Amino acid sequence: MRVILTRKELITSRKLAYVMSTLFLSSVMIMGCTPSESAENVKETIPPATNQPSIVSNQKASAIDEQQALEMSLDYKTTELTVDYKDYEDTLTVEGLLARAEVIRPFLTERNFESNIDARFNKIPLRVADKEKALLHPENIQTKIKDSKSDWILVEYTLDLKFTDKDGKEFKSIPLSGDITFLQDQGEWRIQDDTYNLKPFTEIINNSL
Repeated sequence: MRVILTRKELITSRKLAYVMSTLFLSSVMIMGCTPSESAENVKETIPPATNQPSIVSNQKASAIDEQQALEMSLDYKTTELTVDYKDYEDTLTVEGLLARAEVIRPFLTERNFESNIDARFNKIPLRVADKEKALLHPENIQTKIKDSKSDWILVEYTLDLKFTDKDGKEFKSIPLSGDITFLQDQGEWRIQDDTYNLKPFTEIINNSL
């Protein structure tokens, strides 16, 4: 028996087939995306592509921008690693850490600042000073441009971190070196990353446990 559909029934049938096909494809896409959710969560700490140094641009940063990055690197490392506090118990409180974080905030991109606070990197110099019962002062800071483009600057630095007692007598010195990455953030150069060897710090902290 041959079934003859009217024009209206034919259109309705085609619409129904389209809807069923769309629902089927949507379910496949949802099922296919589920296993990758954990991978996306792992990647959350990676800055978006717009915040990453460009690998396409060949135009170097200007001499003025490079000089600004060098000066900011010097100021940042001095601020970050100097511990003049004598009452470490107050400094290592939540209030003390938040206050210290605000001091270094102007140097960092907003994303780096949030990561820094979450990981409590700003606490490391304070803990080291507390374990050694010392004041910390970075000296002999040397900075130079390692590489640059119009939208990012990489600064290389070395320094000596001096440990002194309350009377100012030096009893330890640790050499540190690293790289600071600057990106444009709201029209200003800010630090997106500071990579250096934390081993001397972790050894002091772990040996004191």
